[in-house]
Amino acid sequence: MLPRRGMLDTSITPTMAGVLCLAMFVLAGLGAWWGDGRGEEGTMQSMAWLYGSAMIAQVPILLLYVKLSKKHSSRHILPISCTTFVVFVPIALTVAALGHAVMVLAGMESPSNLGHETLKQLSGAQWGASTWIVVACVTLGAGIFEEVMYRGLILPAFDAVIGGKTVWKAAIATSAFFAVMHIGAAQPSAIVGLFVLSLGLCWARVKSGGMIAPIVIHIVFNAMNIAFVYSMHL
Repeated sequence: MLPRRGMLDTSITPTMAGVLCLAMFVLAGLGAWWGDGRGEEGTMQSMAWLYGSAMIAQVPILLLYVKLSKKHSSRHILPISCTTFVVFVPIALTVAALGHAVMVLAGMESPSNLGHETLKQLSGAQWGASTWIVVACVTLGAGIFEEVMYRGLILPAFDAVIGGKTVWKAAIATSAFFAVMHIGAAQPSAIVGLFVLSLGLCWARVKSGGMIAPIVIHIVFNAMNIAFVYSMHL
């Protein structure tokens, strides 16, 4: 149950949230453009420049968000995070795995244990400074910046615009947007799984009243996937 009881109240209006999201997209693009081409193409060094530059460029928006939402604190972080992992993560992984099996049989996807392009590149990489930077960007960076954008800005904005007795409509809209934004980087079956995961992250955001729980869940989920990648080479 996600009743609308002011759990998403914030000083950031839907218009302001839209402006901040657009600023994050623009700054990320500019950062990626600046980092693109630095280092040999197709290497971890090149990816580290690309990811690192894109995320560093978004830091001003992150700091502004923290300043605007500092009056809202999280609660029950541990039980909510654990509940989200127990309920939503297995469903997301199962849906993605079943979808992948069906699409492989239909000839729509190639057989692979890895549903994201970054994971495929990490699977063949040697450990080094550049690899550590990429891993940090994929875990800490993605967990923080993506959650601020989707659960910190977009979810409350959708909730304010869509309305209704519960937050589920806004959570579904946010999750659909989250999944669509991964098209090209992830296989279609993995995108369906990301939609389910996003529903869980939205649930954690509303139930905890803050951003710490979804950020922690996102970071641990990405780290778990990277650990899986490297476990296959042990």
